[in-house]
Amino acid sequence: MKHIIEIFDATSEELLQSVEIPQSHSEQLAELMGWTLPEDPYDGYDLLPDQIETLEKWTHSTLNGDNRIIQIVCVE
Repeated sequence: MKHIIEIFDATSEELLQSVEIPQSHSEQLAELMGWTLPEDPYDGYDLLPDQIETLEKWTHSTLNGDNRIIQIVCVE
């Protein structure tokens, strides 16, 4: 299972960027996201500002910006 951060333009909904979350953070990611059920990691989620800040550190990427929708999804 691999988790990807997807960043979309809020106006056009065009995908601007995809960033993979390192597998080494999988346990921390579950805690950050508040996942408690086995199926939780498979859903897509909008990210909150504090989650984005943590994910920026883990991925060494700038994710936040004006007019963006930032989500996390699972791909297999």
